Amino acid sequence: MTKTNNNKNTSELILDTAQAIVQQYGFNGFSYSHIAEKVGIRNASIHYYFPNKEDLGEALIKRYLRNFQQFVAGIDAEIPNNLEKLRKFILLYSGPVQDYCACLSVMLSTDLATLSGKVQVGLSQFFTANLAWLERVLDEGRREGQLSFEGAADVQAHQFLAALQGAQLLSRSFHDISKYEKITEGLISALA
Repeated sequence: MTKTNNNKNTSELILDTAQAIVQQYGFNGFSYSHIAEKVGIRNASIHYYFPNKEDLGEALIKRYLRNFQQFVAGIDAEIPNNLEKLRKFILLYSGPVQDYCACLSVMLSTDLATLSGKVQVGLSQFFTANLAWLERVLDEGRREGQLSFEGAADVQAHQFLAALQGAQLLSRSFHDISKYEKITEGLISALA
């Protein structure tokens, strides 16, 4: 394996570990020592890739946005029906719920006041991408007769995203996945 691949793998492993920790404890709930212990490297190795925690946060949210964009592009390429696209989108947000965590964006939002400006901007870009995709799918679904709702698609997109985030938090608080499932089933039935 070349040094470049080894560096990339270490960097990704650090990001994977940091994301899991943030999704469990929040951005302010860990230090580089926590990551180093889980990955089995020294703190200095983490600083090599991410000189400070703000750099790590920025890399986390950039990667999260990139992964989200790839995920919804895959949904768009594979699924023609807009109601089914929304069901698949719900599955994306259900992933962390299985471990009684919340998605990275929800957890970063809880620490918003203490995040660097770049991480805050990245978080805003992530939510903007979510809302734009949802609005487009909702609008197309209504025009094509697959979805039914009153009012503007952008308002519905905001309500849909807020409901998913709230569902994650309720499931986590109650340690009960069924809370998420009840809310998402209600979202889909209200649009079908």
